[in-house]
Amino acid sequence: MKPGKKKTYTVGLDLGGTKLAAALIDHKGQILSFQKESILELKADTKKGPEKIVHLMGEMIASFQSRFPEAFKKGVFKGVGLASAGPLNVDKGSLIYPVNFPGWKIVPIRDLLAKELKRRRIAGPLVFQNDAIAAARAEGWIGWAEGLSSYAVVTIGTGIGSGVIFRGLPVQTNGMGSEFGHLIAQNDRIHSAKDLKKFTVEGIASGTGILRRAREEMGFQGESIEDLVSALDAGETKYRILFDEAADTLAALCYNLSIGFGLEKILFSGGLIKVRRLYFDRLKSRYNALITEFNPGFKCGLAVAKCLNQAGVVGAGALPYQQQ
Repeated sequence: MKPGKKKTYTVGLDLGGTKLAAALIDHKGQILSFQKESILELKADTKKGPEKIVHLMGEMIASFQSRFPEAFKKGVFKGVGLASAGPLNVDKGSLIYPVNFPGWKIVPIRDLLAKELKRRRIAGPLVFQNDAIAAARAEGWIGWAEGLSSYAVVTIGTGIGSGVIFRGLPVQTNGMGSEFGHLIAQNDRIHSAKDLKKFTVEGIASGTGILRRAREEMGFQGESIEDLVSALDAGETKYRILFDEAADTLAALCYNLSIGFGLEKILFSGGLIKVRRLYFDRLKSRYNALITEFNPGFKCGLAVAKCLNQAGVVGAGALPYQQQ
């Protein structure tokens, strides 16, 4: 359900592999206030990390409340949406051995946050969802997918998220699903269970995967994907192939989604959108060649999400409205 004309507010939380983003959002999808914090040190604590991150969520929401008290009044504040990278179970409110959080097992993150909000006396519904599906909801709400029935958002960042909306509903069963970033991309290179994560779409095309390959296969000594991009910009062209292979892998993902669901559009969000000059043109060209060769009737438009890398947090803010 979309919000009505009355001015109301929600808080969106987007839990990624390296950062936690939070936004106070109005009924038109406009961000009134935005915060982003690193969670690298917090998530490394596999025992207390979830509680520490949930506490940080509470601090961020409390900060909004102190600066915008009118937005949190009864009848005006419509709740909190929490979007997270998975795998996860929406129905149970749990992260299920999440890939971006090594050492975490099954974490009842929705219940942890509900207790935190109750402790802070912040009332309203709490809705939990996959981050890429939340991003897709944002694009359907105020973005380039508005009015569409079947479309997807692919998030390119620490991992590869995939939020598929099919005939108006997220592709999930029993609370789980839409994890197409974990599709196997190079089956011939998987010789043991340890190889699996390396040769999925995420293993090849995510920021984490590209950085790992640069280190393991090319001797790169930098600390981050930003360092790798800087090296490329400085003339270290040998790393160019990593982004070319990422583009080809993402094109194959789009091809599979297109022929599997007959999508109307595929949109792209996430942290690596800011360096799309390194891969996006090749991605589109490769996809167009593949889908045209198979059957041009399945071809859909590929574009950067209107909400850019804030699609996840905006979509999280949309979740409480869609539960009404």
